[in-house]
Amino acid sequence: MSDLAANPALERRASGRGLLIAGAALVAVAGALVPFWTTGAPFLLMLASQAVIAAILALSLDLLTGNTGLLSFGHAAWFGFGAYVAGLLAKLVTPEMLIVVPTTVIAACLVAAVTGAVLVRQIGKTFAILTLALSQIMFALVFVASDITGGEDGLQGVPVMTVLGQPVVQAQTWYWLLYGVLLAALAASLHIRRSPLGRAWLSIRENAERARFIGIDVNGLKLLAFVMSAGLGALAGALLALFNGAASPDLLSWFESGKILMFVVLGGVGTLVGPVLGGIVFTFAEHYVSSLTSAWLIYFGGLFILIVIVAPGGIFGVLGHAWRRMQGQGR
Repeated sequence: MSDLAANPALERRASGRGLLIAGAALVAVAGALVPFWTTGAPFLLMLASQAVIAAILALSLDLLTGNTGLLSFGHAAWFGFGAYVAGLLAKLVTPEMLIVVPTTVIAACLVAAVTGAVLVRQIGKTFAILTLALSQIMFALVFVASDITGGEDGLQGVPVMTVLGQPVVQAQTWYWLLYGVLLAALAASLHIRRSPLGRAWLSIRENAERARFIGIDVNGLKLLAFVMSAGLGALAGALLALFNGAASPDLLSWFESGKILMFVVLGGVGTLVGPVLGGIVFTFAEHYVSSLTSAWLIYFGGLFILIVIVAPGGIFGVLGHAWRRMQGQGR
């Protein structure tokens, strides 16, 4: 007799995991079909593409905060850095995506490695404030180097992106490209979370002193998480600049950093999938609520407070609780 047949609990768990995987696959397929559902509504497809970029950005912050517990108040630094570097490379060197995007990510990782070597040695509020300071320094550099970056007007005139020499101009093609990057990033993040590296990160998040006591290189692993988070954030920025054909100084502002943090909290810190949902929901809600009232920030602030108090696990936590209740009723 198999183990599953001998143990009903294991059988139920395997069945639940199978349903969860099937549900995730169904959601992924449904996301890929968005261009077909938005036929005749090009703006809605553009908004969906923006939401996918926001989801990648939210995932990048959760790689750091959700894995190691390091809270960044200046994650927009890497978002804006990626946007400006990619835009400048496309204008001055080549619009080829297979050159621009990897170069941008590598540049961000190098800068993050240098700055992170100092930042990750700090803990708590000190780390958070220093990341905010870093983002404001990058924000100021945009205006200092206005001859290159365009200053207050932003970086304009980014050429149409190409892939293997073929220009990408169709909105549907753009969406599938962005969606493919999101799925690849999410799959890689989930794999890392289940790997020994991910488990070491989680041990640091739970208790850094105990992790150091058992021989884990706490600062080294924090730095690795910081660099990977910065690289993925810069990837989101590069895609945004190439998608919009421009980069704005607002991408580096403290307000943008606050929005990214809201993505993660709304979806559920440390859940990976949750922040992706949070970025998508926030993007659509921001558009539709702001079209109804100019005081939309008040409503979002209230929602943020409500989620922190009532549902600290975010959207993912609420969905997980509902799923467990359904399974309990089934048993």
